[in-house]
Amino acid sequence: MSLKEATKELHKQAESTPFMKAVFNRALPRELWIDWTYQKIFFYNIIETSAIKLGILNEDLRGLPRTPLLASDFNEMNQGVKAYDINPAVLEYYRYLNTITTDRAKILAHLYTWHLGDMYGGQMIKRIVPGPHNSLEFTDGERLMSTLRSLLDDSLADEANIAFEWAIKMMREYDTRLEQD
Repeated sequence: MSLKEATKELHKQAESTPFMKAVFNRALPRELWIDWTYQKIFFYNIIETSAIKLGILNEDLRGLPRTPLLASDFNEMNQGVKAYDINPAVLEYYRYLNTITTDRAKILAHLYTWHLGDMYGGQMIKRIVPGPHNSLEFTDGERLMSTLRSLLDDSLADEANIAFEWAIKMMREYDTRLEQD
């Protein structure tokens, strides 16, 4: 079974969360998108820092890191108006990521889940959600996708599914807030 097939079920669940449904239905309150962008800075940073230390984000993938671009998007949208806290599930995910920072395969699985997601679904999202989307703009994206894919293999499926489980858990934290809006 390919990596894509092995993660298909949880990928579908992540796309079916109320949060993502609100995104694709153009019904997500701007405040929640700003908050989600802030949350992503926190966990993308540890994934990318680990990937750099492990030699994954080398010269061939230098255009892949999103953390500074997420910070730019957040700062442009928020403009210092509101202070945000790290959501509990994001903090738990961060703690989990701290346990795998030296495991190349596991970090690669999280890069696969998040960064290829930005390269694919993110391209639809940037047309739907108003605001800056520097973090969803990729210079030479086709080459980056191809290079990242060349590092992947089916053995990453279990950890990629863990990344999708975390994605679902983090997005579910917005369910109550969506019901209130």
